[in-house]
Amino acid sequence: MSFQENLIRARKARGMTQEELAARLSISRQAVSKWETGESLPDLYKLAALADELGVSTDELCGREPAALCGEVPATAFAGDAAEREAFAEEIRRIAKQNRSLRYVVGILVLICGVLTMLSGYRSLQNSKAPSNEITTPAPLPDTITISGLTLDIDGIALVFRFVPSVSGEGYEWSASCAPDNNGLISVETTTDGGICTVRLLNVPRYGGVTLSATVTNGAESRSICLATDIRVGENSISWDPQV
Repeated sequence: MSFQENLIRARKARGMTQEELAARLSISRQAVSKWETGESLPDLYKLAALADELGVSTDELCGREPAALCGEVPATAFAGDAAEREAFAEEIRRIAKQNRSLRYVVGILVLICGVLTMLSGYRSLQNSKAPSNEITTPAPLPDTITISGLTLDIDGIALVFRFVPSVSGEGYEWSASCAPDNNGLISVETTTDGGICTVRLLNVPRYGGVTLSATVTNGAESRSICLATDIRVGENSISWDPQV
């Protein structure tokens, strides 16, 4: 007797419909129907689960052993045709081999994906470390630099000049210098914040005329402008001559 005939008899002996058997195996009713009509065969794993649900052995389903599934079935009911049983066994072996081959192919694909991911990460890391070949164009400097709002305050022992330059912000850097610088003893600190430049002078010599100049650069060129001349520190006063 063929596999499909054994399947039908075993299912009916258990009192199951095709829908009930399909639900137990987590498959569609159409799959069970195709098994019973001989249109397809279950794979090795489904065959074992099918035998468990029907309470028979896989040999009995394949017709390799006689088994009385109900009182009306003779002992030789599942003798089957030898050629048909061999064909079914060969199909099961083919499916099992196909599954092993599929697992092997999937393993190779996973390995390849892992290698490609590592190479992509390494390439991104190298690109992030590579020096940029882009040429940064410096902010242009106008031919004439102007200063407005120049003031002088005293902060302790420091003279603090503040002014608003005509150019400031990203790309520009302001600095200041004194002449003479009292043999390098005059300290000059320049900061720019909110478009206002602040110059702090320390150690300005008494009664010595000092000239203060400011310079702006964009990294490629620079412009200078005189802020004040004849800066003098007296006993109780400070004098200076603004130039802007």
